[in-house]
Amino acid sequence: MIECRNVSFAYEPGQKALDGVTFRVGPGEAVGLIGANGAGKSTLMKALLGLIECEGEILVDGRRVEKRTLADIRRRLGFVMQDSDDQMFMPTVYEDMLFGPMNYGLSREKAEARADAALERLGLQALRHRHNHRLSGGEKRMAAIATILAMEPAALLMDEPTSALDPYNRRRVIEIVRGLPQTRLIASHDLDMILDTCDRVLLLSGGRVAADGPADVLLRDRALLEAHRLELPLSLAGR
Repeated sequence: MIECRNVSFAYEPGQKALDGVTFRVGPGEAVGLIGANGAGKSTLMKALLGLIECEGEILVDGRRVEKRTLADIRRRLGFVMQDSDDQMFMPTVYEDMLFGPMNYGLSREKAEARADAALERLGLQALRHRHNHRLSGGEKRMAAIATILAMEPAALLMDEPTSALDPYNRRRVIEIVRGLPQTRLIASHDLDMILDTCDRVLLLSGGRVAADGPADVLLRDRALLEAHRLELPLSLAGR
């Protein structure tokens, strides 16, 4: 579904933010992208969306990410931003959910059918006509996920989906993410959330893939995590 082949990128000459990154995420996989600040997680997300031009090759569903394919690529990749205020810009949740599908050429009737299906799948019908500026942080994060699902992407890129949430809303978002059928690549410092939602982990360090393996194995490896300025998930720290 998503494949990077020797992908490199530098914001400044001689300072690589990505350095020969190679990995593959298969259809339906849920993969956590972890690493300390500056490891390259955000840069990799930008590269997958075609927001920066990199050396190497990035494929999404067999299509190379390049200028002529960007419109098609972005229909296949749904991006849930870290700050929901950057994503939700229409007056109400429902209007936000209709905007993307209609912008891609769907009729209002078909866009409404997609929006209704996404709200029902997530159990968020009560948010349908709520005004975005009156939502709590957790409600807005869940509405942002619903907005992306209404576009029916094949894969989801999620940037810190549980950041700044209270315990109740954090758990609700985890339940939603865990139940999604799409291919998921989730960047987060919340390693407990990654452990709860992902089967596999990619550890980035200095722009390179330092480790790639089962989440339940890598997230229990104290020496590996500490070597890359990370700590064990809180749920495992006392074991």
